[in-house]
Amino acid sequence: MNKTKPLALFATILLTFSVFKGFAPAQLQSIGKVNFILGNKNNIQVIHPGYRNWLSASLYSPVYHGDRFKTKSESRCEIKLAEKGTIRVGENADFILRPATATRRSSSVLNSGRLWASIKGLLANDQSRFQIRTPTAVCSVRGTIYRIDTDSSTKVLVYAGEVDVGPLSLADDETNQQQQTPQPIIRQPIQVPGPTQIPGPFEVSLEDWVRIIAGQQIEVRADGKYHKTEINKQADAEDDWVSWNKQRDALK
Repeated sequence: MNKTKPLALFATILLTFSVFKGFAPAQLQSIGKVNFILGNKNNIQVIHPGYRNWLSASLYSPVYHGDRFKTKSESRCEIKLAEKGTIRVGENADFILRPATATRRSSSVLNSGRLWASIKGLLANDQSRFQIRTPTAVCSVRGTIYRIDTDSSTKVLVYAGEVDVGPLSLADDETNQQQQTPQPIIRQPIQVPGPTQIPGPFEVSLEDWVRIIAGQQIEVRADGKYHKTEINKQADAEDDWVSWNKQRDALK
């Protein structure tokens, strides 16, 4: 009996099973894990970069650079980024995790939904800034607690630390940079003016970085105009998403 045929058949079955189950390729390095799931895990889907098949999120499963998460109604997901902080994805959200590293600039992407980020101090160089891009703006932080809500506009609310909010043209997005020009992009350190109150709602276009400090919020519309105000504490206190995240943060 030829023993090579059963071995070849087994290898084929294993490869097919791996593809259909969506196992992450060996060359991907874990950058964190799924630390908490609220709701039906089948309502929280993740796809690894380079794979076609979506998987139901599994508790404590590894997370990789480029993973895309989609959540449905009444479901939430917490992602622990090694020792660099925590990200929580709310219901009906579409989020791509692409944190920058010491050698690669990139922006995570929140296409829709709500996100809470509790980011610790990262590396000392500017490339370590954690950026999240939405359809209307980009947020850049090094160590802070804030939330982002995005649909037709983007709302950023800061609870601790500072967040720099700018137009999409300032995003460190590796894919867009490669498409725009093959030349290396050299960027100077971000110069952010001190907090200023704009004269009225949505009268100024967002053309440079605007710094939002703890207790402030900013909303950026699709037309690029923005409005910065103080956080409405009463509305915030009545928001179940905010209360839940603060309870989770208190457990750390």
